[in-house]
Amino acid sequence: MPATFSWAQYTGSSGNSTTPANLASPGLTPTSSAAAMSWDFETADSTGTSSYTANPVSAGSNSWPVWLKGYFSNSVGYTIQNVKFWQFNPASNSANTGTFGIWGAVQTAYSIATGTASGSAYASNVQVPTNASSTASPGSPLVMTGTISSTSGNSLVTQSYLALQLTASSAAPAGTSGYFGFTLQYDEQ
Repeated sequence: MPATFSWAQYTGSSGNSTTPANLASPGLTPTSSAAAMSWDFETADSTGTSSYTANPVSAGSNSWPVWLKGYFSNSVGYTIQNVKFWQFNPASNSANTGTFGIWGAVQTAYSIATGTASGSAYASNVQVPTNASSTASPGSPLVMTGTISSTSGNSLVTQSYLALQLTASSAAPAGTSGYFGFTLQYDEQ
């Protein structure tokens, strides 16, 4: 039986998780319930999609970083490895205009989001590899090394974080940018 995948978003000074309660601080709720999750790039350290209109990313600036991990659960033992991440750009995507970019990096340690600066502590000013397909990995996707496994069917998260930031060029139009698509691909045994 395959493991169930969802995204876990981390925020706050201690890297509080929005994963289900067994991996999170008390009182936090998940922002994901299945293999799909919506989060917004904004100028605040918050989760989900509820506050992006109050915290917009202005033309010529960056969002605060979004910190993510893959969250897996199963009732039987399993192993997850060979985790890859990339952005896919459907041709109809209104955000795919050259005025917006997604920077990203795999990070081993969480660093609280404190502003829109970029660099090695966040997304490293490196664009997330792209492909026109959500199912075919580009030549150099972001790769999360290591293996996570459970012999008793516990819930687990990936060992590394994905740190992502939206960058808006000075020519970026006002208003909502549209959506970006991302794929997290992994091998499971």
